Amino acid sequence: MRLRHVTLSTADPDALRPFYAETLGLPVSDTVEGFVVAVGASAMEFRRASAGETPTYHVAFSVPGDSGDAAAAWLDARADLLADDGRTQFRYEYLDATAVYAADPAGNVLELLARGGRAGPNEGDGFGPDSLLDIGEIGVVVDDVPTAAAALADVFDVDGSPDDEFAYLDDEDGAFVLAAPGRDWFPTAQPAVPAPLTVVAAGGRGTVSFDGGRVTVVGIDG
Repeated sequence: MRLRHVTLSTADPDALRPFYAETLGLPVSDTVEGFVVAVGASAMEFRRASAGETPTYHVAFSVPGDSGDAAAAWLDARADLLADDGRTQFRYEYLDATAVYAADPAGNVLELLARGGRAGPNEGDGFGPDSLLDIGEIGVVVDDVPTAAAALADVFDVDGSPDDEFAYLDDEDGAFVLAAPGRDWFPTAQPAVPAPLTVVAAGGRGTVSFDGGRVTVVGIDG
């Protein structure tokens, strides 16, 4: 399952755009409603939120599996790393992965996820914007986590063990991180909030929607 395109909302696209285009150095193209960030093989689109709304999300970008330290140094030079008990790098043995986190100016929790076996396009060129390979995880906030997990498992070949507040549904290429409203996004005390979200992902067939159409996930071939 590969996350191809995610559409998010943000209160002020004009204020957020420079972080991705200038601070992170990623290719950005403008749209009528906001902008689109090219993240390797994926695209992350921001549209202007409804008046008075300040939505936030969790998004992970895949980076080469051997680049954990380099990814941390690169992100640390551009944003304040998020810490837990003084740590800023986190090891997930069940994923064979190392992660580092930061927040963008809108409060979105970003992650660089170095999973074993992922190779970069330019191994000898050092870590840079081209080292962000794709969107590796997308946080999905839903009222009924077990029901949403079952629906996504029907569309995509992903697995997990959902409880009432959390589910991590993944394969080696990507993951849906399901969270109930109010559950904190690691490694912060920032609660997950319901927000508009559209995801297009390869490796599935069909469309599922949750919470009255606020969240839509589309499976496509490829």
